[in-house]
Amino acid sequence: MSNVNIDVMSFWKSSWVDFGVYASILAVGMLQLFCFPHSSDFLNDPGYPDLAQSILQRHSYQFDYLPETTLPPGLPMILALVGRFFGLAPAAEFPVIAVSCALGLLVAYKLLRRVEDRGVAAAACLLFGSCPALFVFSTNIIFPEMPYFLASMLVLLLAVKIDRAKLGHFPIGEIVLLGIALIMAVLIRSVGVALLAGLAAWLVISLFESRETGRRRLNRFLIPLVLGVAVQLGWSLWAQRHQVLEWQLPGYPQSYLSQLKVKNGQDPELGLATLGDIPSRVERNIVTRAAGLGQILTRRYISPFWPSPAIAGVLILIALGLASSFRKGGELHDWYFLGYEAIFLLWPWDYRDRFLFPIVPLACLYLWRGVKMLRANLIQRPKAFGAAVFVTAAVLGVSSAAFALRQVRFTVETGHPRGDHLQPVAAVFFWTLVAVMGLAIFALCSRRRVRSGAPPVPWLTRISGPRISGALQVAGVLIVAVLVGSGLAGQGAAARFNLRGDIKEQASYGEIEAAEWIRTHEPPDRVIMARDQDMFFHYTGRRVVWFPPISDPSVLFDGIQRYHVGIVVVTYPPSRYWVPSEDVCFQALLRTHNGAFHLDHHDPKYEVYEVDLPAENTSAVSYR
Repeated sequence: MSNVNIDVMSFWKSSWVDFGVYASILAVGMLQLFCFPHSSDFLNDPGYPDLAQSILQRHSYQFDYLPETTLPPGLPMILALVGRFFGLAPAAEFPVIAVSCALGLLVAYKLLRRVEDRGVAAAACLLFGSCPALFVFSTNIIFPEMPYFLASMLVLLLAVKIDRAKLGHFPIGEIVLLGIALIMAVLIRSVGVALLAGLAAWLVISLFESRETGRRRLNRFLIPLVLGVAVQLGWSLWAQRHQVLEWQLPGYPQSYLSQLKVKNGQDPELGLATLGDIPSRVERNIVTRAAGLGQILTRRYISPFWPSPAIAGVLILIALGLASSFRKGGELHDWYFLGYEAIFLLWPWDYRDRFLFPIVPLACLYLWRGVKMLRANLIQRPKAFGAAVFVTAAVLGVSSAAFALRQVRFTVETGHPRGDHLQPVAAVFFWTLVAVMGLAIFALCSRRRVRSGAPPVPWLTRISGPRISGALQVAGVLIVAVLVGSGLAGQGAAARFNLRGDIKEQASYGEIEAAEWIRTHEPPDRVIMARDQDMFFHYTGRRVVWFPPISDPSVLFDGIQRYHVGIVVVTYPPSRYWVPSEDVCFQALLRTHNGAFHLDHHDPKYEVYEVDLPAENTSAVSYR
């Protein structure tokens, strides 16, 4: 077994690992590059390609004939640059996402290899890169997460290289590149402010820890920070001056800062949040983000209850890993991770995997550091470790049992099962086993009267010896290999679905069909009101007023008159993303203004209503 350990250790230190990881990431990138839906047009959320088209054709940054003030212009600028040479069709734009994803994974691997080791870097990047959810996202929608992932990982890698450069050496080229990457990060996604905040906090804390280190970091990082802040302020001021709000609703489509203030992003009629809403929001986001991370890494559904080992256990390990990083002084990626998570813990919208994608490699890093911290405490302070493990596991086990009983009671009373019943029961057994182990360690150490700082207990030394470590490494490699293999199988199935290219299988088929009918049957100056504004604007080219989630029919009808809406579209089944859904809002309109609408076209997937307004209200407003 000792030979196995030596072989495993030498393998992880060899360049063969680098070659294997690079080859695997490039293979995943090639799969994304060629296996997106080969349709003639975009099938999902064409908003970003339309913004790129506005930049190219109108030399302005607008969507649906109005200035775009919510989405920063970084990705549309990249798409416009590509479109200038290769066009704006899906075949030209989806490679931007595939290349960004592959390069982002390569940069993330180099970052984790520098700050930890090859094994952790390989496991994190291969688990993330082989995730089926990542493949589906990157091959079906043009969104900024992957370009942002690349830009943010590049910022973090350059920061490590610049900070660790030799004294007296001023890496001007890398500093310039850092400034460019930081600017692109804040222009691609608004959450890039976490990079700016993390960099500012890191520099300030460095001055307090060591004046010499702080001054050195200021000399190297102040200019990129100032450039990033200036660009962010410039974009924010431009957006504020050009903002046009169709409806007086809190939150979307106002700035992201305004959206943080609402009680629920999907139900804006609930109004602004109070201080009492914040704890429940934070708790919900912690649980859903931890469950999402588990699902991304394991490809298995994680039941979102907080005492689950896949949630509470993961959170404990990440917290310990982050604490160990800050105890050593902390680096930019530590502050960035903290800032990024702080933003999304306050996020009023439902969880989406895409909000987690850019920091998955960093989360894996802190998971591993948490494991190392547990191991170190087991060896150095076994008695305290055993007591802490026993108390924590006992509390979580009791909480899991209480949750499982509530699930059973709900099922018995209603006759309808709620959630996964197996995972809470498994959590009870898991935490019971961990509690027994913690109590056993505490009892054994108490019997031997092991004191803090005393030599390690012999059996603990054997547990942490080369044989056990080698066996655990082999087991870890096998587990990662199985998970990567299952992930690649899932990506293969998704690739086959994409290449089948049947538009009728797309969730957006109803919107596309309705938009095509309007384009061929309605006058070109008709103003449309629809919930999916992006799809109808893209496929009709007409002015589209957003059908807002407003239950008051008088407010809706006033907007229909004010914007001279000629057509209202209701799709089925209605999207439940916004509350109230469009069918509920429209039924309220029909009850109070039935004479103003008549059904122009009916289909099982959509209904098109023509609006009958007085003659002076029927002419379309020109936004062109």
